[in-house]
Amino acid sequence: MPGARLSRSSFVLPSVLTVLAVLALSGCGGADPTEQAAPATTSAAPSEPDVVEPAVISTDPPLGSVDVAPVTPLHVAAGHGTLTDVTVTDPDGAVLPGSLDPSGARWVATADLDYGTTYTVAATAVDAGGTSTAATGSISTVSPRTLTMPTVFPTEDSGTVGVGQPVSITFDEDVTDRAAVERRLRVTTTPAVAGAWSWLSDRTVQYRPEQYWPAGTHVVVDADVYGVDVGGGIRGQASPHVEFDIGAKKVAVVDATELVLRLYVDDQLVRTMPTSLGKSSSPTPTGTYVVMQQSRNYTMRSASYGVPLDAPGGYETPVEYASRLSNSGIFVHGAPWSVRDQGRRNVSHGCLNVSVADAGWFYANFGRGDVVEVVNAGPRLDVGDGFGAWNQSWPEWQAGSALAPPVA
Repeated sequence: MPGARLSRSSFVLPSVLTVLAVLALSGCGGADPTEQAAPATTSAAPSEPDVVEPAVISTDPPLGSVDVAPVTPLHVAAGHGTLTDVTVTDPDGAVLPGSLDPSGARWVATADLDYGTTYTVAATAVDAGGTSTAATGSISTVSPRTLTMPTVFPTEDSGTVGVGQPVSITFDEDVTDRAAVERRLRVTTTPAVAGAWSWLSDRTVQYRPEQYWPAGTHVVVDADVYGVDVGGGIRGQASPHVEFDIGAKKVAVVDATELVLRLYVDDQLVRTMPTSLGKSSSPTPTGTYVVMQQSRNYTMRSASYGVPLDAPGGYETPVEYASRLSNSGIFVHGAPWSVRDQGRRNVSHGCLNVSVADAGWFYANFGRGDVVEVVNAGPRLDVGDGFGAWNQSWPEWQAGSALAPPVA
């Protein structure tokens, strides 16, 4: 009707009507309201096959490397797979031996490479899926300007030596990179005895403990300098290995003011010998000596220290039971001509003169590496004169190393 107004209660929103219609429909269907709808089913997507990483072969040094140091160990490795074959050959077809680890992932050469040689490397690996991968290439080692041979003393056949014997390594070329060499030197002892290397010259380096070696020590020396550049393109020719034993503690002591040589074995006095040392014009140097070598018969020559036979004071004298103590010509030896002076005055050219009987006893009972200490005599024995290593204090000796001392 005109002017008529709808009451508020008679207006229904369309959305509400829709909801009511849905409720009505759900109430008049034929389905049991207690029944649940069956769950929807879906089909699984087909799985993708696993991706197999192909095997990757690598070498260290890498294939194609040149001027390789022979000391560098050759390694072959397989990533994402297992090595099935590794063959390394030189130009003559000789096979370089090697070892494959149990996992098959790594092969390591078990022999040093030669200088100036090209090696062919052929390797095969298989991945997890059974697919093989091969790699072939070469590496070439350096050709050195020259080689230097290290000589170790005591030698392998030296047998048992005395408690004063330092380890001495001598090179036949100058070593200008001392640190590179010293890093490759190793002394192992049983029982453990700490020691230090000290360079006496560009060709000689020696090793000693702070005190004399303990009696009964077993010493193993490894100079792993093959392939090492010792400076100026000169490389090590070999890596010697030497083992020796330390015998009983044998030390002889003579005071130049008393002229009696006292001999101790394991700190027990076993014999005394009257002696005569160097006269005032040729005094015996004060210091600690080590027996270097022994000769049943030997000829003393003044020419050994620069005085010709036909010069004033020149001589050639045969002696018995000569035990060398220094490179400069100091010996313990039989001197029958000076027996009346032995124990009384110094009349020698620097040697320790004793009777032939006493020299024979020393020769038979003391030997290489045993110690002779001379006190209150002439100028100090030089550290490089024979095995004079004990004529420096421990700090002085350590200062001769090319490497920084270990941090305490």
